[in-house]
Amino acid sequence: MAPDPRSMHWQQDGELARADLDALVHALQQVECDHNSAELQRLGQIDPSAAA
Repeated sequence: MAPDPRSMHWQQDGELARADLDALVHALQQVECDHNSAELQRLGQIDPSAAA
């Protein structure tokens, strides 16, 4: 079941809180095709400190 968007928490830097991001990616993986699911998994694993 997908997380309720109204209950998601955003960090001070504007990013979605890690636990909420993980739950959202997991929910999307359940409904996407294999290729999109793999891409969602890859995006969900990006280290925020490496993106800066």
